[in-house]
Amino acid sequence: MILDGMVETPRLTIRPFVLSDAATLVAVFSDPDVARHVGDGEPLSLENARLWVTRSGENLQRHGYGTGAVIARSSGQLIGWAGFARPRNGPEQIIYGLTVANWGQGLGNEIVTALLGVADERGIGTVLATVDRANAKSIRLLQKHGFRLRERNHAGDPDVHLYERALTD
Repeated sequence: MILDGMVETPRLTIRPFVLSDAATLVAVFSDPDVARHVGDGEPLSLENARLWVTRSGENLQRHGYGTGAVIARSSGQLIGWAGFARPRNGPEQIIYGLTVANWGQGLGNEIVTALLGVADERGIGTVLATVDRANAKSIRLLQKHGFRLRERNHAGDPDVHLYERALTD
């Protein structure tokens, strides 16, 4: 995600979050099929959604990229999130998620392609992704884009695996 700009794919726009996106994020996470693959698997509270939106804006200001809203270009509706998380001790991690109604349409492929393009453009040499080990579709998507398993049971969590893609190959 580029500050003051948007990343566009053939069918999506990834733009910086705005505060009003917080309520929509809560609605997206209220679907148990979405929530089960993210974080602790629990729905997102409005307070945490607002904090996420605020911190994403701070990362955009500080680093020039971060996480933002995924907007369907055909409808103008927020259908997910995508961008970069910045763990304290390590390389950037791509994150993405979509409403269940938008699964299986190749949108994840557009998102990952776009995020890797931003990483390359920004000179980010290594990109990580944490994945719920039960999320076979996301694992296949990452592998399709050259990510390799780096660590099982990441951070001691038996349900989370860490994948890595070096962009300087």
